[in-house]
Amino acid sequence: MINDRWIGIGISYGSYRDGESPGKKSVSSEKDILQDMLLLTADNDVSWNLIRMYAADAASEQVLKTIKKHNLPVKVMQGAWLSSTQTDEENQQQISDVIRLANEYKDIVVTVNLGNEIFVDWSAHKLEKSDYPKYLGWVKRVKTETEVPVTLADDYNFWNKPWSQEIAQALDYIVLHAYAMWNSQPLENALPWTEKTFFDIRALHPTKQIVLGESGWATSAITSNGDESLIIGEASEIAQKVFYDAYRQWLVDNHIVSYYFEAFDEKWKGGEDKPDGIAEKNWGVFRSDRTPKMAIKEHYSKGK
Repeated sequence: MINDRWIGIGISYGSYRDGESPGKKSVSSEKDILQDMLLLTADNDVSWNLIRMYAADAASEQVLKTIKKHNLPVKVMQGAWLSSTQTDEENQQQISDVIRLANEYKDIVVTVNLGNEIFVDWSAHKLEKSDYPKYLGWVKRVKTETEVPVTLADDYNFWNKPWSQEIAQALDYIVLHAYAMWNSQPLENALPWTEKTFFDIRALHPTKQIVLGESGWATSAITSNGDESLIIGEASEIAQKVFYDAYRQWLVDNHIVSYYFEAFDEKWKGGEDKPDGIAEKNWGVFRSDRTPKMAIKEHYSKGK
């Protein structure tokens, strides 16, 4: 809530501009981040006053500093990036850093997410079931040392497994990823599939609030590029608008907290050596140059 107004329709945000990336340890400028935040909150009809960030690092802290300095109407789900490809020390540092950010920016950080797609079978940075005690220890530590709800964001193909129950019970709520596009759904079935997936997971975890942490529709794809062979739905700005409009209305009608994926195209994703047309680079409702795509263009045609 901001000023008694529900802000549950959120969006995933990466500050990286063309040429910037996590691999380069880029930290976007205050000017660029301020431009982004003003774009995201410019129009009351489509304002995103709730954003999700993925790693407890200098790039995220720069965003938090900018929000605080300019007193922007933006709240944050702050993530800790946990991975089997990192050392235990690196994972522990993420835990320590996310605790610090949650406490130093307590007026901005409203929840903490510990890990992104770290238990689903297909994850390239998957933790194992033998890591459960370690992970549950991290959850307990963050819950003890912060004052905000703690969660995990993972794909529906983890949350629908019996072994997700132990993790779910330790969390304050569940963050669900559900991509109709990656699950070989045509556009006309995208929302029905998403809705069914959401309610299926809610039925499996009836004591937990379910938040849709990632769902979206890419505006470009190259089906010969690896997993993009799974995509059968039309990848275009027209198709994205169809999905975006229906999805957003469904969220509002059902009062479901969500983080649409994503705010801006990010060209580093999928590998900077890969063509700009691959799906990973094209999930934004804005292009990487910050111009609006068709899904939201009407809201930005008034000089905003």
